[in-house]
Amino acid sequence: MNNSCVSTTCKEWISTVTIDNQPDNYLDKDILAEMNRTVSEVHAEQADLRVVLFTAKGRNFSAGIDYASLAKMTKDEAGHFAEVGYNLLKHIEALPVPVIAVVKGETTGAGLGLALAADIRIASSDAVFSFPEARLGMPPTFGSSQRLYKTVGVGRAKELLFTGRTVDAEEALRIGLVNMVVPSDALDEEAGLLATRIAGNSLSSLRAIKMLINYGLSEGYDVGLKEEVTAFSEAFDPDTKQWERR
Repeated sequence: MNNSCVSTTCKEWISTVTIDNQPDNYLDKDILAEMNRTVSEVHAEQADLRVVLFTAKGRNFSAGIDYASLAKMTKDEAGHFAEVGYNLLKHIEALPVPVIAVVKGETTGAGLGLALAADIRIASSDAVFSFPEARLGMPPTFGSSQRLYKTVGVGRAKELLFTGRTVDAEEALRIGLVNMVVPSDALDEEAGLLATRIAGNSLSSLRAIKMLINYGLSEGYDVGLKEEVTAFSEAFDPDTKQWERR
């Protein structure tokens, strides 16, 4: 990649996108734009892609936005920055295959927002999570106000956003903010095993599952149920027999 702060590797139907903007892995506008291009390339260049992993170098997944730099922006610059982040996370959310965020250390603010755009979050035991915006006089950004309540429920989301308090890995697991917590020294291995287990399943099934769940979330329960009937019948199209293909 042209930008050394974002890299990608591909192996056996799994693509790994890695942020390397240490020590805090802040998400500035250049990194956001490069990640957007990377996600597009990963999807376009791999017809058999089954899983995307989002990882980070160093101790922290991402401390989100460098608020000192943000404070120097004009209103128009801040609006453009928020729009770039919004578009990236919508792009990640819309990927037709499962996305796993591999989080560790500080995973806060927009960094946690990035993780929430993934389908699954696996965390190291040293991970800590928070949305500090209320303490800084700012609203959430990158869609966090919406994705958080869909993940942990309305009451819990409001409490976390109102207080800005820090949640450790075990609490994050208990409230459903993450799916798994593993020892820090086993994070990469366990994430790889999870990705491999998913990638071993049918591509058409993985795509259908993600599409149906996301469709139901956006369009409503009853609409999602009807779409499932349509998807099931189409899988038996004699010209494709998708259910027989892996």
